[in-house]
Amino acid sequence: MLKAIVELYEESGGRKDRAGDIQKRTGFDEETVQKALRALKPANPPYVTSMKEMSGGFIVFVGAPTPEARRAVGLWPTADGLADNLIMAMSQAADQEPDEEKRGRLKTAASWFGNAGRNVLVDVTAAVINRQISGGA
Repeated sequence: MLKAIVELYEESGGRKDRAGDIQKRTGFDEETVQKALRALKPANPPYVTSMKEMSGGFIVFVGAPTPEARRAVGLWPTADGLADNLIMAMSQAADQEPDEEKRGRLKTAASWFGNAGRNVLVDVTAAVINRQISGGA
């Protein structure tokens, strides 16, 4: 359900999604969609910025998904994931580097970031992600 909300929001260019669109995307019946949307409403952390209800509690629109929603469905990077990808890319680059001196430096860097320097790398990637989320330059 949450993945459908995030995908629909991204595809629509940022408009509020109709519950009916979510129902079509998921293939669930209306009652199941409504139950799932009500379950998302009090979530902590919040997964959507808003919901519009009609009388009787029927949810008709769902607002923007939060970064937590994107992370929960794997559509937003985490600092740990980015750090792991960078370490793996450095190791692969070292394996493919024909120059012995460069290969040694890449292996040393990958080893350091994979061990003692991992926390530094995670902190740096978290700062980059947070800066992108907040719209910093």
